[in-house]
Amino acid sequence: MWLTLLLGLLVTAAVAGANARRTREAAQLEFAARSRVAAAQVQQSFSAPLEALHAIHALASAWPDVDQRKFELFAAALLERYQSLAALELFDVVRGEDRADFERRMSAQLGRPFSFWDPGPPGSPQMVTSPQRDRHVVLTRLLPYQPTLHGLDLMFDPLRRAQVAVATHAHGPWVTGKFRLVEDPEDVYSVAVYDALYADGEAPATAEEREQQLRGFAIALYRLAPLMSSALVGTTLQRSAVALIDEDKSLTAADALLFGKRTAQTEPGFLLRYPIQFAGRAWALETYSTPPPLLSAAVPSLIIGGAGSLLAAFLVGMGQMLRRSRQRFRTLEALGPYTLEREIGGGGMGRVFEARHRLLRRRVAVKVIAQPRSSKLQKERFELEAKITSELSHPNTVTVFDYGRTGVGDFYYAMEYVNGIDFQQLVKRFGAQSPARVRHLMLQACGALAEAHGLGLVHRDIKPGNLMVAIHGGIFDFVKVLDFGLVRVTYGLDARTSSSRTLLGTPRYMAPEAFASAQSGPRADIYALGCVAYFLLSGNEPFVGKNDASTAALHLTQVPPSLVGPSSAVSVAFEQIVMRCMAKVPEERFASAAQLMRALGALDLPPWTQANAAAFWAEFAVQQDASR
Repeated sequence: MWLTLLLGLLVTAAVAGANARRTREAAQLEFAARSRVAAAQVQQSFSAPLEALHAIHALASAWPDVDQRKFELFAAALLERYQSLAALELFDVVRGEDRADFERRMSAQLGRPFSFWDPGPPGSPQMVTSPQRDRHVVLTRLLPYQPTLHGLDLMFDPLRRAQVAVATHAHGPWVTGKFRLVEDPEDVYSVAVYDALYADGEAPATAEEREQQLRGFAIALYRLAPLMSSALVGTTLQRSAVALIDEDKSLTAADALLFGKRTAQTEPGFLLRYPIQFAGRAWALETYSTPPPLLSAAVPSLIIGGAGSLLAAFLVGMGQMLRRSRQRFRTLEALGPYTLEREIGGGGMGRVFEARHRLLRRRVAVKVIAQPRSSKLQKERFELEAKITSELSHPNTVTVFDYGRTGVGDFYYAMEYVNGIDFQQLVKRFGAQSPARVRHLMLQACGALAEAHGLGLVHRDIKPGNLMVAIHGGIFDFVKVLDFGLVRVTYGLDARTSSSRTLLGTPRYMAPEAFASAQSGPRADIYALGCVAYFLLSGNEPFVGKNDASTAALHLTQVPPSLVGPSSAVSVAFEQIVMRCMAKVPEERFASAAQLMRALGALDLPPWTQANAAAFWAEFAVQQDASR
């Protein structure tokens, strides 16, 4: 034993350096993946709200005289949809000789005096009447409404005059550099996206015509700090290690820093940079992480010697634990009224055994979670899974018969035994399935989820491995939905939810919003069902990254390959249903499992009959016999 320990210490010392280098390289790759996800989310947070700016532009073009009240009604829905926007505004361009008439018309429209104004002297909260200018760019409609801003003339400030000039001749929306709003404190910055409005609707060809026909600007206001903080939620990056940089080389380092704090190039660690294109301007997201420290020359012998001793103790302890584990599960062979016959599965929430009730001789599946190996949260989820599943009565949801604890404190519950194959193995062994059969299977899964959602339950782990197809009560191709271990209760039954901030679910089948929040709703299950349907129809998962972070980035930013093609039997209509299920924005998916069922039922497909299903199960039985 002592010779083995000595050799182990020598070998460990030899590979310690290589392991340290590999650890650093793995940490860098993992940090790069998380940074890519962050860059994708920042890009999305800035780019998606441009739809609201285009809508405001269209409103002003179609209805030049829209008043403040109607503007607020229109803009309120856009601000609610795009919460990264701080404000939406319309500015009118008024020639100096037309100012008095414009102020009279606005006063009559508002029912109170309206005039152009400039900010007062520095440090003064008072506003002053704007002096007469050749041209005024005046804020006339805005939301959120602030009386102190209504009537602000942008031409009071050289910086804003320059922004107006550039935006006038930009080809499309144009974003400013950072600036501080009049009402904001020091070190709080914003950017504004200008979209010029012209008298004829379209931008004239020449610069002179643009100056003459300029009628105003639609402006979307982004406050940088809250927008960036929201975009980084769920990325696990520290805010202090992220910076948003304007790539304009004419700016000073201070003016180019839009958000966060830049890390010096000389700092030891991982410093990564990702480009972000937004409204005619090039930005970059910089991320920094401190690398895991390399072991110093003096420390390895101390650590490795202790590690070798700990390893020996660990192996001895593991042997004892395995012996105790065998003893424990031997005692489980007679678990309550059930006799365990063989282990058929397992995972993070326990082990599953095929068993029989000793009196009734009914074949069941028994799920057991061993007390010494389970955390408090696992026990709570296990108990919640048993209780919630027992409340569900839909025939396509697995039925729970019994729940209890063994004499040594292990939790278990007994459920119906499903003698079939899960969707993962179905595709692995038989390939992509026909559209008619996929519709037949998905309709049953929708029915089970419709009942669960109606009771306020969100499954949160819909995937091929949790959906089984079997012969049930003489019916071929009968679907059973399994494993409610990650369920979230939104109302009814009880009010418990998971407080864990760990990733809940299987990343290859998780909705984009589920990566940022554990509070995802029923439409996250709809998204997962769409991924399952895609898998069944194509034989391939829609998104597969190298790790969880890269998979999350694909769900957030990419669209899977089309299901329609020369060698595919999938119709455009079926593909549209699947892609709607997998929409990035929850509101663009089907509102409920019942609505998805109606869409599937309306497809022009031949029925999947019991004769079709029986033929498959006959082939399946032959394969099973051959594999024994």
